[in-house]
Amino acid sequence: MSTVDHVTLDEYEEPNPPNGRRPAPKANPFFRFVFPVVIIASGLAVFLLWREGTKAVLDSTDGTVLEIVTDPGQPGYEVFVDPTPTMLLVHLDDGELVGLTVFAATLLDNGGHAVLVGADVASDGIDGPTFAQRWRTGGMDAVERDLGAMFGFGFVETDAIETPELAQLLSLSEPFPINLLDPLVEVNEDGRTMVFLRAGGQQLDGDAGAELYRWRNPSEFEANRTERQLDLWKSWLAMVGSAADPLSVTLPHDFGLSPFLRAFAAGRADLQILPVVPDSGEAEAAVYSLDDRGREWLADMSDRMVPLRISPIGFPIPTLRLLDGTGDPAVRDSALEALADLSEIRVLGNTAEFGAVATVVTHHRAEAAAAASVIAKELGAQVVFSDEPDQPVDLTVVIGTDWEAP
Repeated sequence: MSTVDHVTLDEYEEPNPPNGRRPAPKANPFFRFVFPVVIIASGLAVFLLWREGTKAVLDSTDGTVLEIVTDPGQPGYEVFVDPTPTMLLVHLDDGELVGLTVFAATLLDNGGHAVLVGADVASDGIDGPTFAQRWRTGGMDAVERDLGAMFGFGFVETDAIETPELAQLLSLSEPFPINLLDPLVEVNEDGRTMVFLRAGGQQLDGDAGAELYRWRNPSEFEANRTERQLDLWKSWLAMVGSAADPLSVTLPHDFGLSPFLRAFAAGRADLQILPVVPDSGEAEAAVYSLDDRGREWLADMSDRMVPLRISPIGFPIPTLRLLDGTGDPAVRDSALEALADLSEIRVLGNTAEFGAVATVVTHHRAEAAAAASVIAKELGAQVVFSDEPDQPVDLTVVIGTDWEAP
């Protein structure tokens, strides 16, 4: 069960949320600032492909030269778009879950959002098993499914990192300045308390930083550990950002955690803790859940994190081609924002000619009829069926001059 008030289409059946329809989110800065740059960059890429393709056709003795539109403002322009880069990072210690981090980077590789989720948070956000329990019984698939339902989007990448691996990564940019509010302690077999790290400001190496990340004091609330994890993330990103060569303090990969570290260190990183509340007064037995305020916070955060989403596992949303038939970029951007929660947008562009009067939702497969109805209801549009099973998307939406932005 999803714990946020977002719209999904489970097997393309119209949802019926118990709390009614969620109000439209506030305008996302992505659609005003980032998206136009993405379109221009995509147009340049299309132009380069067009130039090489046209040369190959002209050099041949047969075939037909097709006109490829490379100007995003012209009729007939279309481009495939990539989803917002997202990653689920599972933090483990000796196989046990000690925390989750959800990343979403901007498409310009200069920052993004991250949300930390504690191991003792209910995986359905209410009163179900905790994520730690779900990890033990179902592994990555179970955690990814539940967290995707909670956040309302899927993850382009998933990865798990054990304490020794984390220590190796941290050692590339050590030492880390940390200010501990409480000491990290353990009780030995004799019942004596031993101090691992003292309270106060100090510099940590990679090994100590990884130990801090997994550490939980006896009878300590999980929320305290999550706060320390957040402090370590902030310190780590600051060290990566201050390095003369970010590649030297991260692994030189274009996948996994390293590119997110570099992107977040280079731009504005918004790091948050999922706002949950304990349902018990006893630290060792407490399970954390989302109250109404927490669900509202997460719904808004999810919209800001992922302007272009992919389907969460087990909660499919239709794939969509969005075409502007008006010639007004502002209308196109408003339509994109209105449909971002309801669909996985794969193609953006313009109709062959501007001046389309009616807004139309076309489904290309019979099984996508229910999804088309949901999208059409959101837009106030008409539904059309065109039997084209080879289409790369489930639906094509044409925005006409009759459509009014919400």
